[in-house]
Amino acid sequence: MATAKPVKLGSFGACTFRKKSPALVTGTTTTLNFILTFEEALKLNIAVDECVRKLNGYNHATSAGKRAALSLVVHIDKRRIRVNEGKI
Repeated sequence: MATAKPVKLGSFGACTFRKKSPALVTGTTTTLNFILTFEEALKLNIAVDECVRKLNGYNHATSAGKRAALSLVVHIDKRRIRVNEGKI
């Protein structure tokens, strides 16, 4: 009998962005733009959709349900965007 592969909890998926602008991020930078290929945008779309579906299953009448949130983690040096479940 095969054992089940362990599932990484908290992460719904990730994608790689092609470039960002502005190229240099400083302390005064207020906006970042990330450019993704179509395939990477699909990966991000699926990850966000899966996380939102899980959040929708919570009872939003409870305080725990109201605190549930989606977290986007951007690793600028690795050019990765990851979708996690978070809390407010």
